Amino acid sequence: MTKELTDMLRKNRAIDWNRREAERANMRRLVKRLLKKYKYTLEETGDAMNVVLKQCEQRAENQE
Repeated sequence: MTKELTDMLRKNRAIDWNRREAERANMRRLVKRLLKKYKYTLEETGDAMNVVLKQCEQRAENQE
């Protein structure tokens, strides 16, 4: 799942995704779709979503 998530985020990452709400919404949608594929519960999805987006934000900050 981690490799699939990483590949998906790399392919769909916009340059300014962490600044534009539309791009953030797209990232959330992609992550939710993947979590649903692996049968995460609604409660687990919220926690996992926060972790993934926080890590993506940190990575984007480090690349600037």
